[in-house]
Amino acid sequence: MAGIFRWLFGGSSARDTQNAPTVRDEHRRKTAAEPEPEIVRAANPSLPGPLYFAQLERLTSSVSARHYSAAAVAARASLPLLRNWLNDPRGDGQQLDIRIPALSQGGTMLAIVGDRAGLCELCKLVHDFNHLKAYREEAEEHFVDLDLFDRLRKVIRSKPGVLQDRIKAELGIGDGRRASRLISYLEKSGEVRRAKSGKTYELYIAGVDMPEAAVATIYKEPARPGSHRPGRNTARPHELDPKRVNIVPLPPSPNAWERSSELPVTEEAFADPDGAWSEIVIEPIAKSDRPDPAFRRHYSTRGGAFSFDDLAKSEESLGAAGAVMFSDVQGRSGTPAPLRRDAYNISVHPQGDGFALRSKSGVLTVYRGDLSIDFEADLEAAPEVAANRERLGLAESEAHRALRCIALTPDRDRYLFTHVDEAWCISRDGECLWGLRMPAKEPTRIKVGGKVDGASFGTAIEIDQALDVMGLAMPVTPDEIRKRYRQLVRELHPDVNPGNEERMKAVNVASEQLTGLDPEQLDGSGGGDDGFEIVISFGPAAEADWIYAAAFSGTGQTALLGTYAGRVVRVDRNGTPITIYDVGSMPIRIVETEAFLYVMTTTRLYVLDGNRLMAIEDCSPKCDLLVIEGMVLLVEGKGIRVFTEDGRRLGIALTKAPIRRAYVDAGDVVVETRTQRGSFRGIHAAPKRRSDPVQPSPR
Repeated sequence: MAGIFRWLFGGSSARDTQNAPTVRDEHRRKTAAEPEPEIVRAANPSLPGPLYFAQLERLTSSVSARHYSAAAVAARASLPLLRNWLNDPRGDGQQLDIRIPALSQGGTMLAIVGDRAGLCELCKLVHDFNHLKAYREEAEEHFVDLDLFDRLRKVIRSKPGVLQDRIKAELGIGDGRRASRLISYLEKSGEVRRAKSGKTYELYIAGVDMPEAAVATIYKEPARPGSHRPGRNTARPHELDPKRVNIVPLPPSPNAWERSSELPVTEEAFADPDGAWSEIVIEPIAKSDRPDPAFRRHYSTRGGAFSFDDLAKSEESLGAAGAVMFSDVQGRSGTPAPLRRDAYNISVHPQGDGFALRSKSGVLTVYRGDLSIDFEADLEAAPEVAANRERLGLAESEAHRALRCIALTPDRDRYLFTHVDEAWCISRDGECLWGLRMPAKEPTRIKVGGKVDGASFGTAIEIDQALDVMGLAMPVTPDEIRKRYRQLVRELHPDVNPGNEERMKAVNVASEQLTGLDPEQLDGSGGGDDGFEIVISFGPAAEADWIYAAAFSGTGQTALLGTYAGRVVRVDRNGTPITIYDVGSMPIRIVETEAFLYVMTTTRLYVLDGNRLMAIEDCSPKCDLLVIEGMVLLVEGKGIRVFTEDGRRLGIALTKAPIRRAYVDAGDVVVETRTQRGSFRGIHAAPKRRSDPVQPSPR
């Protein structure tokens, strides 16, 4: 449920194949077996009732688990609940404008199972209410998808081994991306198998005889390794009590920007729009040395960088779940190695010489720096996982989602994993060192009317301006902001210094942007607000504060855990929480070197030294973070923002073609596209002041 509100607001034998049950057949059985949900009126007409949100959770979890027939049942069951909501006379003109996955992804699920009647019901619903007019065109496209799914099945069944890049012609359609998307759904549902063939795939209906050469290209997960903790009893986690931990409030990060901070565009192969470097040396890349785009995920370490082909698209991943290669600090790539299991989660410590992967099935595989396997552990077999699953009442289909994060110490002597709201630190020999459970997060609150929700969000430029209003500058601590605010309140109080009302308003706005706290919270006076809140509460798993990011510190002595509620909790070697950094929204990446802590959300990068905020930078959800040789790189599709390790901006490196790889070599920022390499040399000593031509605005 944690991700839903982010979404809202913003084998058989060959002879059996012809009659083999498809995802559509399973859907028909489930639809017939399950009663229609009872329709109840929502307590507040601004949102659908709790039954709808229960079906929404079922839809999203079933899609994630690739149980498409169950997802289609949930989508179909959502439709009368939505109609009931929109028919409620109390909600006339008050319904909130929310995203409705049952009408988009749910429509795709109805299409793949062949539920034409369900699509007719969906189509009628969106045409009956103007509130849903944005979904009308998409509703018609679902019927096209239903037809294409059936035609795809017929083509693949009649022409075993047909190449995927020929499907567009076989179907007589012009949209190859659409065909690829639908094939992907059929593969995930288990109806179709894809065998790598050059740069494309051979397609087969599941269960038909395949050539041995084709079978050899398809990955089959090895047997589970079993637990490396036999006979261990279930440990009890400590529960975090925020009242007993030092809290560091930081300028809150919004979940999304309406307009993201955009980099300039260049028509040159490589460009330096700020004049930050003395020269750019451009050279062609020999065809044999060109970076393979399949290795798309990069993680820097003290000795170079690991690059992962997590989608198994490279030649080295044939018959494997993916591949990995290591490049040294000069950018010289070693020989790629196949991965034993899929890279569902990746953990690379910036000071270490190995890495850890977690497969979708919940197996932890730890690799050495030479890409050989160190050890494996079946996390699903951990006694703490079973206990937490029982506590939260999780269904089996939730298993792969409940295990979220992994982290590895620099010397690989300890690892941690997270399960929903719990984190467990385990030694390599299987001893449980500590466990920590996050407190339940507050029920989801949606403010209607009154003060605009999100008014405390400021862009990075506005944060600088807010500090200027307060007479402060980075680096800065929350205590310094709080003390300065109270000092200004005393100085600007109308009884002491009348005529400063506008100045006081500016100070209040600045303090709220810097801390995420209302002025009343800063000075302890309380305060009220107009409007009302809708409070949505679900079961234990939904109200749990899921852990979405984890890392060990630069030395490996402490661990950092990032939760959905926007907390980043530092835990000492004994499992005792010592600091909570409050960033306001879910962290997606945490990196700590021996010098600085970097916390990244979908919209913002924070650079911290202890409790001191060194820098803050707006970013997009597709930014990649690299910390290399005393520099920080925020890598986007055709540009890189470059900073010192303490977050001061150095410059922007732009490319005309998409970036394939970036690294730092002896102080030079090296950027590679498919055919060229640009070395940005001679960085100017003085960092540039922040410049942001397009300021984002919070959604």
